[in-house]
Amino acid sequence: MKLVKDEEWRTLLGLERASSTHGTADVGMISRLSKLPPERASFALAQLEKRDLVGRRSRSFYLKVEAVEAMAMRDYVRKDLISALGAIIAKGKESDVYEAYTEEGSLYAIKFYKLGRTSFTRVRQKRFYEGSDMRSWMAVNYEASRREYTALRRLEGLSNAFPKAFSHSRSTVLLQQVSGFRLSERPTLADPMKAILTVLGAMRAAYLRAGLINGDLSEYNILTDGETLWLIDWPQAVGTMHPNANDLLRHDVTAVANFFGRAYRIKVVPNLAYDFVTGKSQQLE
Repeated sequence: MKLVKDEEWRTLLGLERASSTHGTADVGMISRLSKLPPERASFALAQLEKRDLVGRRSRSFYLKVEAVEAMAMRDYVRKDLISALGAIIAKGKESDVYEAYTEEGSLYAIKFYKLGRTSFTRVRQKRFYEGSDMRSWMAVNYEASRREYTALRRLEGLSNAFPKAFSHSRSTVLLQQVSGFRLSERPTLADPMKAILTVLGAMRAAYLRAGLINGDLSEYNILTDGETLWLIDWPQAVGTMHPNANDLLRHDVTAVANFFGRAYRIKVVPNLAYDFVTGKSQQLE
């Protein structure tokens, strides 16, 4: 990133604008969108090709995923939100999460969305993205990051079980760094009953106070350090007025109740848990 010149960043921004509608663009279009003379845009594209940030197909150019992520990190740096990346925290089918540091040494996490990782990797092995593939990748991952950021901002302050979201850019979200193990790994819990009450209480706060349902909650997106729990991954969250809201909430509640029953032998009746989360009952009976 330190090697990329200003004209190259401008060229990437112009190509990004073109990619969102066309997937690829020729030098003329990139020149117009980046407001650079054609010869300067052409030179910048040649440099970006060498840096493996853009690719070429015939006379057209396309963004690579690395360019999108580099532009996102540049946004955070320019906003004085981060100054360095650290170690990878998690790698999954839909996203990678890395440590990120501020100038003062405070620790954040950056989530890089990788929706469509497998199919786009196959395309990448052919040395280029078809225009429609890149456009689809951008649309899906940009929307996922926006939705997660929006959901977490709505949830902020309602429960300590919701990580804070500080910013988002393109296919990334800048988050509070939370550490621990996924419940799917069945870590030792200091108090399993308290843990499930914390999860259901957070779901209740999301439903009653933010009007949100995670829609895909399970042991795979609940983290814990043994005492504290965090409900992560909110890009698929829906509002309580969604036509499938009840079914999605019942899925979440049942998944949590069944898991705690299997893993920690805490028996919770899903229907009673559902009534608690939706406010029909004031406590879990």
